[in-house]
Amino acid sequence: MIDFLIMSLIGQFGLNLLIIAAAKLLEGLSPGSEAWAAALAGLLFFALYNGYFIVFEWLWNGQTPGKRMLQIRVIRQGGYALRFFDTILRNLLRVIDFLPLFYGVGLISLLITKRSQRVGDLVAGTLVVYQEPVETDSLLIEFQSVSTSEPLPTAAVAAVSRELLGIVGIFLRSKEDMVPRPRQELAAELAELIREASGLAPKVGQSVENFLITVLRESEHSHPSSSPPLGEAGILF
Repeated sequence: MIDFLIMSLIGQFGLNLLIIAAAKLLEGLSPGSEAWAAALAGLLFFALYNGYFIVFEWLWNGQTPGKRMLQIRVIRQGGYALRFFDTILRNLLRVIDFLPLFYGVGLISLLITKRSQRVGDLVAGTLVVYQEPVETDSLLIEFQSVSTSEPLPTAAVAAVSRELLGIVGIFLRSKEDMVPRPRQELAAELAELIREASGLAPKVGQSVENFLITVLRESEHSHPSSSPPLGEAGILF
């Protein structure tokens, strides 16, 4: 509704002026030009109706002014960013969703599909999802206090690649949002990758997650020139 209100304002103050000007021009060229003016008006309305959503979703990464106000976004299935072809396809099919009156087909599709997708989303493989605002500080890892009797061997820590450290940082940043079993499995897989690369492993009585925190923390001293700071490691991929 917000987007339609904005579109109506654009049409009121801009599109109508173009239609009137075109009608006057056609009237001066030939008799019976009203039909041409009506056709031109239809084309301009179609361009506005579809171009509004296509342009905004492409330039604003899946958002229109209305979507941005409501903190929702269009993405591709799987969590991928929207491509230009995707936004063209889903919006051109909006005509079908609009039938027979104001998104009748689209509303039915939203109700009967598992992921609440309209026809345009089903064909384009897209989803509309909620997007919660994220503070910049929340991207930094908050390290828990880890008790270690002695530091890890510098050479062993240096053998862990920056790419792997970046993945460890991503895991530590997002682990609170994971359900327990996948969280434990992923932590164990990361610890195994570190062991294969450096020979390091959790000490007796040390949790795998605390081991990962220790490796990431001490990597700052092992890679003084090439390793990213701890905060940046959390978003390196």
